[in-house]
Amino acid sequence: MTTPDRQIDKIFGSLESAGFPRSLQNMLLPEWVTPEVLSDAAVSSEIAAILAKRLGLRVSPLFTASPQVESLRRRDIKYKRSIPSKSKDLTAATSIAVSIAESIASACRIEFSQFPDSADTLRREVLASSGYWVGLRNLLMTCWSHGIPVVYLAGLGQGVAKMDGMVVHTEDRPVIILSKASSLWAWQLFILAHEIAHIVLGHVAPGEILIDEELGEDSYALKDADLDERAADMFAIEVLNGRKNATYTVAGDQVNFRELAHAAYEHGKASQIDPGHIVLNFANKSGKWGVGVAAAEVLQDKNPSASTVINEAMWGSIDPQALPSDTVEFLGRVTGSSFE
Repeated sequence: MTTPDRQIDKIFGSLESAGFPRSLQNMLLPEWVTPEVLSDAAVSSEIAAILAKRLGLRVSPLFTASPQVESLRRRDIKYKRSIPSKSKDLTAATSIAVSIAESIASACRIEFSQFPDSADTLRREVLASSGYWVGLRNLLMTCWSHGIPVVYLAGLGQGVAKMDGMVVHTEDRPVIILSKASSLWAWQLFILAHEIAHIVLGHVAPGEILIDEELGEDSYALKDADLDERAADMFAIEVLNGRKNATYTVAGDQVNFRELAHAAYEHGKASQIDPGHIVLNFANKSGKWGVGVAAAEVLQDKNPSASTVINEAMWGSIDPQALPSDTVEFLGRVTGSSFE
């Protein structure tokens, strides 16, 4: 005698077939959902509703005889910086990012106001707020001061690919998602400036999503045939450097990472340019990524990881009491942080 499939198992299976691995589903469920709870058919509807909410899906289609996966809202998605040999399935990460963006947007304490429409004006605004140069922390706080949230999407488990950067334009404001797996402030700084550029330049409209799949060594700056991407790079470079198309070189063919870090710090301090950006910019120009990344690590020293800085800004700029407690817990889980 065979046991009929439980509805919850059918739902899990349909979600997995749609690009949401079982490991990810388990991560998204509250801690009280144990194997014993799953065996209770009476709570299957509540569990399915939680998954649907966190993945931005319609609930009712999950309870048909053959569960169907349907998005709650249809959005136009623009995929950018996709590298053919490294193509990713971003279905799961995109769904979670949209869910996060909508929750954060609803809890943002500050009304949305547009960024300045020129890189120079934005740079001057950031520098006027604080800091020696346009760096990760003061650029983050400038975003929040305009009511534009910035969220870090942490690892989502084995087999779940992520984008490096993304803009979700909700009904009332754009939300920037940073998701590159790097603790370096300099990496996240350039991606943040690039995503800001997409917003300023009108590359993403209300109801749209723009995804930068990879902003790594193969596609750091000004190496893309896509005109929107090149324009966003140019805007970002100008915001960070105070001039267009800024690049950096060193005298001679040989330079070690400590010398590079020292030279970048001295030049950055004198020119109001983030030294970490200088060394990654140098790496992009020269192809010496090992030296550039090592120099960025020296410059960052024992400062906290970039994700910690991004998360601190987020929790300090939203009203957690505006969100259900389970949503606050969910945000903490997917950002790799917690509200205190």
